[in-house]
Amino acid sequence: MDSTQNKELAQKFRVSGIPAYIFVDEEGNEIDRIVGYMPPAEYLAEMTRIRNGINTMPDLVKRLQDEPGNVDLLVSLAGKVESATGLKAAMTYWEMLFALESVEPLIHSTAALKMALYHANENNDPETLVSFINNETSTEVLPKAYEALRRFYRGLKDNAAEADTYRRYVDFMSGVQKESPGFLNGYAWRMTELELNLDNALERVNQAIAMFTDKDAARDKAQIMDTKGEVLWKLGRIDEAVAVMDECIKLQPEDNYYKEQKAKFLSAS
Repeated sequence: MDSTQNKELAQKFRVSGIPAYIFVDEEGNEIDRIVGYMPPAEYLAEMTRIRNGINTMPDLVKRLQDEPGNVDLLVSLAGKVESATGLKAAMTYWEMLFALESVEPLIHSTAALKMALYHANENNDPETLVSFINNETSTEVLPKAYEALRRFYRGLKDNAAEADTYRRYVDFMSGVQKESPGFLNGYAWRMTELELNLDNALERVNQAIAMFTDKDAARDKAQIMDTKGEVLWKLGRIDEAVAVMDECIKLQPEDNYYKEQKAKFLSAS
């Protein structure tokens, strides 16, 4: 998918990362896929399942005709269809799940989120996603909703709305104690790209650094400290940014990237 001759194929089958294995029938229609690395034994078992037509999309469609209210079948089919052809094609199954009275709350909330995202995309208006976030209580589904809304605003190139949504997303994750160094770092770095919420980004990246222990890899710590340096640089605090890069260089002396970052910061002073 990274080469020019494969772009159309990657787009056709909605491949956004590798490894991804797409299984098709004789006419080239997708019947199932395996995404991500699997150890050989697990991969062989999955390939054998697909080869035998078990829990593939055609199999699930056929079984659903006999059991239209089977929640497990609907969830599995909705997920596979969405991966293969997009949310719009999967909406029939998500709407069926939403309408079922016996479905568990998590699945009901997930179906409601899918419907909100679908209508936002169709109308090019985030209101349904905003309303979902304002009214939803599931701490398992809300992170997906915040991320969907953030990506929606990013697609619109509405930087201010994206930054505000991302900040609220981070506040929510901190409130339920589900933040991680990588998550906080991703937020802080994105704010350096948008040049928004920089004071808050500095606070959050410091929080990420404080989560590290002496046992954590020096490479991982240096990567997050690099974000801190970038935030400080964007804030105009050049001397502090350079000092952070010196720490990164000590952690990763053979990585020229940090030396280049330091030179970039010094050139602005």
